[in-house]
Amino acid sequence: MREIYIRLAYKALTQGTEIVGPSFFSTRLGISKPTAQEALIRLAEQNLGEYIPKKGFKLNENGIEMAKELTRKHRLMECLFHDLGMDPEVACREAERLEEHASPELIDLLRMIFIDRKRCPCGNSIEEGSDG
Repeated sequence: MREIYIRLAYKALTQGTEIVGPSFFSTRLGISKPTAQEALIRLAEQNLGEYIPKKGFKLNENGIEMAKELTRKHRLMECLFHDLGMDPEVACREAERLEEHASPELIDLLRMIFIDRKRCPCGNSIEEGSDG
């Protein structure tokens, strides 16, 4: 589950929001604010960012690098599901459900299969891992 927190924090960062609070995650993930706050504190303890009391969570360099890789992973999985016939929105949701369980071997294989693909089905850059 930490993957979705990291990707959401990174997406907010790329859209100009540096610090994201528990409410941000609570709304997007359909969880309670205390649950989101606990998760953000754990991310800070894992050296993926800083938890700022009464403000929220800010990714650090480690968190940003992890977020970029997670975003690429998500987009590669979207490509796979789309090629299997899913609509882009469905492919995105399916990638979100399964991305935590994808092995490094699977992701390496997807990188090779989609080596010439520049964008995921949603139109976002795969390798930049920064837009959308």
